[in-house]
Parts: sequence; structure tokens; C-alpha cells
Amino acid sequence: MDQENIAAGSIEGEVISFVASKGYGFISGDDGERYFVHQKDVKGGEPLTSGQRVTFVPTPSPKGSKARHVLPGIGPTLIYTNPDNFVWSKSGAPKGMEVMMTTGDGWAQSNDPNQARGMLVAQAQENGANAVIFASLEKYTDSAACSNYRFTMHRFTGQYAIVKVVSLSSDPAAIMESQAQMQDLHDWWQSKTVPRSETWELSANETRLIEPAKVKFILGLIWSWSLTLLKILGLSCLFFYRQGVKFIKGRLAADRIEDKKRPDDPGE
Repeated sequence: MDQENIAAGSIEGEVISFVASKGYGFISGDDGERYFVHQKDVKGGEPLTSGQRVTFVPTPSPKGSKARHVLPGIGPTLIYTNPDNFVWSKSGAPKGMEVMMTTGDGWAQSNDPNQARGMLVAQAQENGANAVIFASLEKYTDSAACSNYRFTMHRFTGQYAIVKVVSLSSDPAAIMESQAQMQDLHDWWQSKTVPRSETWELSANETRLIEPAKVKFILGLIWSWSLTLLKILGLSCLFFYRQGVKFIKGRLAADRIEDKKRPDDPGE
């Protein structure tokens, strides 16, 4: 059969199974039919693989529909696509995904856990990431400055990462789109200065109940202690002042008594 006739009568389909050791399998045609295929009918004589796209001529046979003049297309190829939503993981990439790169790490805290988590997500997105991996939560008790009121703080830490969903495809358009996205990601990373990992000394987006509150708390304690010391000093000065006045009054009273007891001058 010449190529023009093959092209005119051919359809496309996908290999659903192929036993390489026996040289045959089945194709699911785009017309909804199932076709038997033998390796001898494949151009090039190479075995097919499940998921591979093919073009073939559907041919009726006594035992059912058969694929003839099979032209192999692109075999199943790994493609990487973006997840539908932001990824939050307590470990590495979730099942079915792969970490392409990490763009930094950081932390965020608040008395509201949802707000702390949201702040860390926002920081990750600012760093070009679509995931926080190895996320962990630390809770501790804190208090406001100059107050006995105590509350629970929630601190989230994690790595910023770019993750992709890994799958197989024989669709040329999907494969090209995946390759284009990966190239864009590579170019973006090459042109970007790698952000410095945040440390506990670096600032982070926080609510009012955050690390600076500790500074206010310490300053409040120093101020409170200073007022207490001044009060003690003032009371001490008042005490010694009263004792001094009392002593002077006692001495003056004693002198007056001595003057009354002293005999008159004989010459008078």
C-alpha cells in the first residue's frame, strides 16, 4: 500500500498493551475501537510500549479489527506540570511530585496558627516558590509587655520549594509545553540571585504578638524595676529624713531640759 493510501485511510490511537517477548498487543483507536497489532506490522519492526501514540490503518480480519501499517509516535515521556494549588508538606514533595529546586527557607509566627501559616506561604511565593516542604510547627507560651496575660504563640518553619507534578504523556503538545516550562524555570533561576536563607536574627512578617514584643517586654521589665528601685530609694530617704528630724527634735528637747536644771548665776 502506498503512503498516500495509508495516510488517507489511517487513524490515530494509543497502545494499551504490548508483550514484547511475543511481539503483539492491542491499540485503543481514537474511533473507540480496539485493534490487535503485531510487531511485523510496525514500521521499523521495533516493539511498542503502553501509552505510546501510533498512527495505523484499521483493517478488518476474521478474528476482529487489526492495525496495519503502524507508524510509531512519541513514546510515553516524563512531563512536569505545575500543581493546581500551593503545596504544603511536613516532609519532602508529596507522592507524584518532585522538587525541582529550593529557593530558601524561613519562618513566621503569630498567636493565630492560620495567620502564621499564611504568612509563611506568602513569603514562599515572594521567593518564587509554589510549595513549603519540611514544614514544622513550634508552640510556646508568651506574654505581652508589662502584663501578666499569657498566650500561645505558633511558629512555622519550612523550606521554600518549586515542585512539579510528574506524569507520563505521549501527547506532543503536552511534552513541548512541559519542556518549555522547565526551560523557563531554568532561565529564571539563572537570572535570579539566590536569596539568602532567613535566620532567627532576620526580620519576618509577624503580627503584633511576635518577637519585637519580647523587646518591649524586657524594656517594660527594666522600667518596672527602675520604678521599684526609685520607690525603695525614696522610702529609704524619707525614713532617714524622719529619723533625722526625730533625732534633732530629741536633742533640742534635751538641751532645753538641761537649761532649766542649770542653777542661776550667783552674780545676778
